[in-house]
Amino acid sequence: MIKIGIVGVGLYGLNHIIALKQRELYRKDVKLVGFAEIDPVKLKEIEAAYGVPGFADYREMISKTKLDAITVVTPDHLHYAIVMDCLKAGIPVLVEKPLSTSLEEAKGMAKAARDKGVLLQVDFHKRFDPYHIDLKLRIKEGSLGTVQYGYCWMEDMLKVGTDMIGKKSWGDQGSPGWFLAPHMVDLSYWLMDYPKPMNVRAHGFKGKLSSMGIDIYDSIKTEVEFANGVVITYDICVVLPNSHESIVRQGVKLVGTEGFMEVNSQYRGARGCSSLKGMETPNLGMMYRDFDKDGRMIRKGYFSESICDFIDNLTYLQEGHSLADLEGKYASGEQGVEITKVGVAIHESIRGNGKVVDISKW
Repeated sequence: MIKIGIVGVGLYGLNHIIALKQRELYRKDVKLVGFAEIDPVKLKEIEAAYGVPGFADYREMISKTKLDAITVVTPDHLHYAIVMDCLKAGIPVLVEKPLSTSLEEAKGMAKAARDKGVLLQVDFHKRFDPYHIDLKLRIKEGSLGTVQYGYCWMEDMLKVGTDMIGKKSWGDQGSPGWFLAPHMVDLSYWLMDYPKPMNVRAHGFKGKLSSMGIDIYDSIKTEVEFANGVVITYDICVVLPNSHESIVRQGVKLVGTEGFMEVNSQYRGARGCSSLKGMETPNLGMMYRDFDKDGRMIRKGYFSESICDFIDNLTYLQEGHSLADLEGKYASGEQGVEITKVGVAIHESIRGNGKVVDISKW
């Protein structure tokens, strides 16, 4: 039985609660023994709703619950201290993407995990979308030929900019270049079997959010050249009208010498309208509802699969396998560093008015 804790149950942390409590109930190979949350109201709400002990300080949780593993779901720029404390204590970590908004910190975490021989996994959950898995297999099997170029887009409603990354707790780290871009950069990096990113060029636009007193980018356009010669273009924003039928428009398209494939991750065939919710296109790949045999509602989808993969990897290691046996089969700290390189370069390029940033030797 793996004893696990969570640090941060705000924006995305609730999904970790749901995934791990369901795993505990149905697989019985993990037990959620605690969570840490600095918001006292949120802490009491989660304690009452899920029957899990809450702690105001993650260090107290670690010392009192004797954790076997931990997941870190705090704002991006707060990952470092928590992850390092865990790694130094020999506690395996699943950390939300991006690994860090600082390249120095990202490299430090990856090195600490490597030196200690402890599992450090980054939660890049788009790798677990069945549509993306199928696309990766098609590329591997050669049905697209040699990939030549690609395009990714991830465009969120305005409320993401105002109510999520625009919040004061994110400080100057509230950028779609960190909140959204790592999803799509990692997706293309993973689809192509991890070619190193070499050069980055980006342009950012401010206007809508800054007029509302929130000094972050509305949108960012980025081009990344990878070591395999492929250039991928990424369009991201956080200013779609709040009346849009989905919180996010997103997708990926890759073009090769023998064909192309496009995955529209917003519209997957389900679309409807109601007086309660208006127009909507639910992303049933990420999460859908079902019931177990006892009538309890359960939530399934790739949001849960990516978290449970961490548990699967821990179990694999407990069975006597090594981290070397897992190499290339999970989102490692080293892979997280490559995505952080791109994130840092995006913002450097924007500040340089779209200059090309060479990250090949970073």
